[in-house]
Amino acid sequence: MENEILIGLASAPVVAALLQVAKPSLNLPARFTPVAALVLGIAWNLGVKAGDITEISWASAALLGVLSGLAAAGFYSNARAAVER
Repeated sequence: MENEILIGLASAPVVAALLQVAKPSLNLPARFTPVAALVLGIAWNLGVKAGDITEISWASAALLGVLSGLAAAGFYSNARAAVER
């Protein structure tokens, strides 16, 4: 179970990278980036579960998606604040 949690939370940088790719192509305003990160995190972790890479339940995969999406949103906002200084 611990390996699955690490796999789920390690997806936060992947979600942050996907967010950076999706922003210009979708013309996503900055205020919607946390919501997009949350959606991408949930989608990514549910996709990992659907691919039978982990043995966790669907609910656990969704929860890990929420956590990785929130972490990716934090990465994004902290990086943006550091660049603007």
